Amino acid sequence: MKILLLLFFPFITFYAQTNNFPLKDQDFSKILLNEKLGFDGKISDEKIDVRFISVVKDAKKPENYLVKGIYTLNGKTLTCAGKLTFNYVFNVKARADEMLVFGDFHLNGTQPDIDDGFFKGKFRIQTRKDTNERGNYSTTTFKGIYTNLESGKESDVWFSNFSHDDISKVIFK
Repeated sequence: MKILLLLFFPFITFYAQTNNFPLKDQDFSKILLNEKLGFDGKISDEKIDVRFISVVKDAKKPENYLVKGIYTLNGKTLTCAGKLTFNYVFNVKARADEMLVFGDFHLNGTQPDIDDGFFKGKFRIQTRKDTNERGNYSTTTFKGIYTNLESGKESDVWFSNFSHDDISKVIFK
């Protein structure tokens, strides 16, 4: 019986764990919804537009946000759903009132009968520390890999709510 309990205990501990993200009490939903304007970017050399239509903070794991959205790729508008996990927060040098927030994202296409796929990567948000001062100030960038389910082809992808001069210079944690 002791052996069975010892084998089962790590599973319980792992399943119940949350990460050490220090701002679990804050709600980043408004930043992720981006005033319903969405995020523009590139996948390979093509344009992609992503917009979240629903963002819900997970009550049991408050560092996670469950999202639903739409994305337009190659003239097709497709739906997606997934999870964003907030991991780290850092101060911005020379800007005491700002912070950088980093995390992981995974979005799955929800229309497998159409040329669909999934996104996986990192995101970063630069915003004000004071929640009352955030308004439309926040900048958000997603960068990762898009995998086409039909062809299996992987492509670099990024999308953000502002224009980048050189996405390769954007630092992700």
